[in-house]
Order: sequence, then structure tokens, then C-alpha cells
Amino acid sequence: MKRAPGIERLRDLDRRATARLRTLSSRASARAALSLVSHSADSVVLLPAFALLWWAGRFSRQSIAVPLIVGYLVSVLATALVKYTVRRRRPEGEWGALYRRMDPHSFPSGHASRTVTLSVIVLVHGEIAAGILLVAWSLAVGLTRVALGVHFLLDVLAGYLLGLAVGFGLWPWIARGMPGLPQFPW
Repeated sequence: MKRAPGIERLRDLDRRATARLRTLSSRASARAALSLVSHSADSVVLLPAFALLWWAGRFSRQSIAVPLIVGYLVSVLATALVKYTVRRRRPEGEWGALYRRMDPHSFPSGHASRTVTLSVIVLVHGEIAAGILLVAWSLAVGLTRVALGVHFLLDVLAGYLLGLAVGFGLWPWIARGMPGLPQFPW
């Protein structure tokens, strides 16, 4: 099957930009810092953080943790649906062996998708300063995913777009007070 010239140019640009960003992790000290930022968006970090937020909000339905958890779950499901439809292989590399074994698909980036979703939800919730910090964090996480070689640049950009769609898609529901969410007995 012959590909359109525009697609080939985009793929070439993606490969070149990805290669350039991967040079950021050439030193061990840089790789350690990039790894720390990248892992800050792992589920094993986010899920306990949500639990702490919900606990701090006295397990209230109005706690910001509730829409964050919903946004996280919707983002994870949407990302998995696209990943297993597209099935783009991750770039070659050694870093991220666990990611490579558990999820060999790279398009779109789940880390990018969920961090943008969380950023949008915090902004929608009216927490502007925290939302801006989360946007910066999301951009840093996306950069590290490319620099460490577990994603191509277009994977991360697609993850950001998916995260924006999820976050803005949930916006009306959050603004209406999350109707349909069950009442908690406590």
C-alpha cells in the first residue's frame, strides 16, 4: 500500500523530532531526573494521591478527588481503546521495560492523556493556580516520555489531544455537580 506524501513527511518529522528529544537522556544524571518526572504520572503514584485527596475532603462527593478519579478512569479507558485500535509499536530502547512488557503500544501516550485530563478538571473546578501547575507538569511528563524513548513525539501530542477531549467532555457534567453519581453512605 502506497502512503500519501504528507503522511510520510509527518512520520519523518516525528522520527527526527523524537530522535532530537531523546538526546536529552544521554547522561545518567539527566536520565534519573527525567525518570522521576515520568514516574510521577504513573498510576501507582496517582491512585494513592487521589485517595489522599478524597480523605482530606472527608470522603465528600464534592471533593475534587471525585471528578479527578472519574477523569482518570475515562482517560485510561479512552487511551486503551485507541491504543489497541491503532497498535503503534513503541520506539526501540531500554528504558521503561515494565511499560514495554505491560503495554507494547505507544499511540497515544496514556501519561500525556491522563495528565492533561487532570489539568483540565482542576481548571474547571476553579483551581487556576493548581491547574496551571498541573499543565506545566503535564508538559514535563510528555517531554520525558519522548526523551526516555517510550513514545514518539506524535504519541504524546495525540495523548494531549485525547486528554483535552476527555477533560472538556467531562466539563459540563462537573459543572452540573456530577449528576448520576451515586451518593456515598458516609
